[in-house]
Amino acid sequence: MWFEGISGQAGVSRIAKGGNVTEGLTDRLVSAEREAGFHERDMSSFERERIDLEHRVNRMEAELDSLRKRRLEAYARWWNARDDRDRARHVCRKLRRRIDKARRRSNDA
Repeated sequence: MWFEGISGQAGVSRIAKGGNVTEGLTDRLVSAEREAGFHERDMSSFERERIDLEHRVNRMEAELDSLRKRRLEAYARWWNARDDRDRARHVCRKLRRRIDKARRRSNDA
């Protein structure tokens, strides 16, 4: 475990053999505090990055929502134009039939 040797007799006795117990513990404390500071700076950097990414994701989601709405509107315009075209073609067919019928009547007479 990461905290092994921080407390307990084994850690204290190893430090005591090499010199002053308080001095060894102080050195370890300073080292641990320095390491904690490095991690704290990393965490601040990561938090800024996370916040930036969160804002970017929100903007992109809003843009995606807008694009989806535009896609639906474009499809609706296409569908309406298709209906209008089909109606116009239907009218053309009816008029052609009338013209053909009128021509046949005039040729028969």
